Amino acid sequence: MLKQNFLALARRYPVAAAIKSPEDQEVALTSDVSLIFMLKGNAFSLTDFVARVHKCGKGIVVHVDLIGGIGKDRAGIQYLRQQGVDAIITSRSHLVAAGHAEGLTTIQRLLLLDHSAMEIGVKTIARAKPDLVEILPGVIFPDLALQLRQILPGPFIAGGFIRTRTDVERNQAAGAILCSSSNRELWFAGRAH
Repeated sequence: MLKQNFLALARRYPVAAAIKSPEDQEVALTSDVSLIFMLKGNAFSLTDFVARVHKCGKGIVVHVDLIGGIGKDRAGIQYLRQQGVDAIITSRSHLVAAGHAEGLTTIQRLLLLDHSAMEIGVKTIARAKPDLVEILPGVIFPDLALQLRQILPGPFIAGGFIRTRTDVERNQAAGAILCSSSNRELWFAGRAH
């Protein structure tokens, strides 16, 4: 998936479903989200799920570092592209490069534990040039957004500890194009599920 297509999906609904179980998969398919971030699972269940996601008009993003049975190399990224995956998430720069080479949208995670982690992570991301940067924990993005926008091009996704609609609104106001959350209530636009 091209970056502009990914961004178009991100604009349709402000939260991506961060799924970690087969039950999450089923709920996410019927939800209002436009993007599904697969954070746990294995390569054997991928093909069927990707087809179901696309049938629902949604995009599928796979966290390469956390999915079992997928090589953490160019061949693993080729496999994901062949399965129809739209984008990848990783913390590894060489996988960002492989994702670009395969025509996938790339999201690199930046885990902000402290100032030192931010300095090192920013340098790594500046070299890798991912299409998007996911800031973790996302709840601190509003406090660091101005500083991050000055040193990284973005766009930014806020992920981790996004628990309420207020968290989503704060991150949007700070410039995040999307929030990722495992809180199923945020996957629905105020309707019962």
